[in-house]
Amino acid sequence: MTIHPGLFGILIVLAPLSSHGAAEAYAEPSGLLPFDSRLNLHTVVQNTFEHYPQTAMVDAMRLETGALGQRSDSWIPGYPQIYVQNNQNVAGDGEGMTQWGYQIPVWRWGQRDASRAVADKAAESTEQFGRGLKHEVAGLVRDSLWNLKMTQNRHEFAKTVYEVSLKLVETVNRRVELGDMAQGDLLLAESDSLEKKTSLTQAAVDLQHAHQAYANLSRMQTAPEQFDEELSKTAAISEEHPQVAALNAMIERAQADVEFVREWKQGTQPTVLIGAQHRAFYTKGTQTDTNLVLQIPIGGDAYNEPFVAQANLTLTQKITERDNLMRMLQRALKQIQQTLEADRKALEIAKNRRAMAETLIRMNRIALETGEIQLIDFLKVQTTAQAAIWDAMQKEIQLKRDTAAYNQVVGVTP
Repeated sequence: MTIHPGLFGILIVLAPLSSHGAAEAYAEPSGLLPFDSRLNLHTVVQNTFEHYPQTAMVDAMRLETGALGQRSDSWIPGYPQIYVQNNQNVAGDGEGMTQWGYQIPVWRWGQRDASRAVADKAAESTEQFGRGLKHEVAGLVRDSLWNLKMTQNRHEFAKTVYEVSLKLVETVNRRVELGDMAQGDLLLAESDSLEKKTSLTQAAVDLQHAHQAYANLSRMQTAPEQFDEELSKTAAISEEHPQVAALNAMIERAQADVEFVREWKQGTQPTVLIGAQHRAFYTKGTQTDTNLVLQIPIGGDAYNEPFVAQANLTLTQKITERDNLMRMLQRALKQIQQTLEADRKALEIAKNRRAMAETLIRMNRIALETGEIQLIDFLKVQTTAQAAIWDAMQKEIQLKRDTAAYNQVVGVTP
């Protein structure tokens, strides 16, 4: 990841003449991932999605869809049965009867169409759920990458400020040796340097954490060097939003489930029985007959209604989830629009403050070298100026992060 241009500016503005030993004063933190210029946001999102634990739900839903399709393709809606019955006369005179047959369930009128509708809606909701999940993963990747970018920038800035403080210590030490400054000034400069080193140490730990969080999420050992996004022109939450579309598909699936449960009647199917019976008489005569029986259940809707109501409850829950999601997205869209506008204005102000701060430091450094101001006064000005420069750098990154957040809210998946 490249160093922000403002870091070079602060080095030029703040650095006194001597720089011996500054580069070796600090070791880079371990465990940082390399940045790959060939890697892009789309590739990271796709790889993260493929390794995301919840993608197992998509596979399970596809298996369910296949099973529902098999049920709808079947010629019979349940298990066929074979029966055998043998009756003998208790008198033992050889008279008796043996029956056997094959009982087959058959579809009610409209049942198979309802089952097919469930299978079709399940297939559609599975694909839409996958798209919605991928968009959710994209949001996690965006947050992780921009957190990595901001902590990287913070670390580079802290490193630069620390190196400048070391250079200042060297300059003050040389002037103390020449008798131009007091020993107390050297202690003051060293104390300031130690404070900067503390900030750098914490920034290094935060950077390591950011790299570890990205690697844990993406399951990758490299990070993209550039992942800036163009601001989407979409200005409203539409039905095509991946997460909204996923819930709409689930609602349609739930509606199909309600109709199927209403038609299914808990598997009390009409049946066709094809069989035969063999009868033996005490006169030693026999008789063989064939049977054809059609059984049609009637009534019983009161027993089925609780199951229909339960399916309707699931449908209502999905509708509620969709409505809540729409409200949340609309609120988030309004908030990110306002944030974008505010951060654009704040960035312009921060740029002006940075330019003023760089000029102020340059002037005060000359004043320090000529003895017009004390070191403690220079350090106060330097601290204020560094804060202004840092603020401008962070606001530039924040505005890019806001753009990514806007695209996430309106449903843009990389």
